[in-house]
Amino acid sequence: MNSTNEQKSKKKKKKRKSYFLYDFVKVTGILPVLVWMRPKVIFAGKCKRKDYKGGMLVCCNHRGFTDPIMAHCVFWNRRLHCLATKDLYNTKLKNWFFNQLHCIQVDKQNFSMDSFHTVTEDLKNDKMVLIFPEGQVNHTDEMLSFKAGEVLMAHRAGKPVVPVYFPEYGKWYNRRVAIVGDPINVREMCGKIPTMEKLKEVNEYVRNIELSLKELYESKYLKK
Repeated sequence: MNSTNEQKSKKKKKKRKSYFLYDFVKVTGILPVLVWMRPKVIFAGKCKRKDYKGGMLVCCNHRGFTDPIMAHCVFWNRRLHCLATKDLYNTKLKNWFFNQLHCIQVDKQNFSMDSFHTVTEDLKNDKMVLIFPEGQVNHTDEMLSFKAGEVLMAHRAGKPVVPVYFPEYGKWYNRRVAIVGDPINVREMCGKIPTMEKLKEVNEYVRNIELSLKELYESKYLKK
C-alpha cells in the first residue's frame, strides 16, 4: 500500500515540473523575436486568439528550425509543449535544456508509446501541444503527406486539432506570417472507436484544411 502511494506521489511530482526556465526564455526573448520576425498572425476562421483554450494539438507544416518560435508568437498567451526530435538531446546540457522547456522527445523513425502517452496526458491536462505532422523540415512549396499519429493522439485525449500554416519564409529578414484555422473536433469526425481508414480520412481532412489556409494566404494576403 505504501509502495503504491509513493508511486502516485512521484507521478504527481513529475507533473509539477517547473516552468521557470520556459517562462524566462519566453519573456526575455520577446523583444528580439518581435524585432527580427515581425510576426503577422491571421486567424482565418471564426475563432480569435482568446478562443483557443484548454487542451489542443497544434499541427503546423514544417519550414525550418524557427517554426516553434513562430508558433509561440501565434499563441503567445499559452505555454506550448513542443515535440522535438531525439537528435536534439545528444548532450547532457541539451537534454536538460529541452526538458526544462517541456519539449517532448520523439524518435521520428519509431514513435514510441511513451511519447504517445506523454502527448495524450498533456492534452488531457489542458496543455497545448505543438506537432509537425510532415515529420521533417520541408523546403519545397508542396506540403508533404501527414503522419496519422496526430489524429489518433487528439482522438485519444478527446481534444481538437488546430491547423496552422506557415508560408515560405524567404530571406532571413523577411516578415514571418502564420495562418490559423478553427479547431477541428476529430473525435466527432472519427466516432468513439475509429477504424484505421477513418483515421486516415480525418488525417487527410486536416491536411486539406492546411492546404486551404495556404490557398487563402496566396490569394488574399500574398503581395504579388
